[in-house]
Amino acid sequence: MTILITDDLYTNRLQIALALRSMGYEYEEAVNGDEAIKKLEEKNYDMILMDIEMPVRNGLETTRYIRKNFTGQKRNTPILAITAHNPEDFLEDYGEVGFDGLISKPITKEKLEKFIPGK
Repeated sequence: MTILITDDLYTNRLQIALALRSMGYEYEEAVNGDEAIKKLEEKNYDMILMDIEMPVRNGLETTRYIRKNFTGQKRNTPILAITAHNPEDFLEDYGEVGFDGLISKPITKEKLEKFIPGK
């Protein structure tokens, strides 16, 4: 299983990468939505962890783009929103955009295990 981490902040990507590595998963990184779209055009991912607030193209715009413009497996790639906001306040709105779930920062192995089982 390969997961695409999309977050503009290096420290957030590092924290998520360490958690995924400890769970036995491979990952790649993108620093904004445009880069995530380019990577998805070139390769299939089993899941995308998508930060909501990023420059260039934010997570909401990127997820809408993926759901509208890709086809087949790529369109249906599970996408988990990553946010510093309270998930209880935003989950319904994010679900309408096309997210499959939402995880609040800071991202930990325990939070990820609710959506991604460890190997």
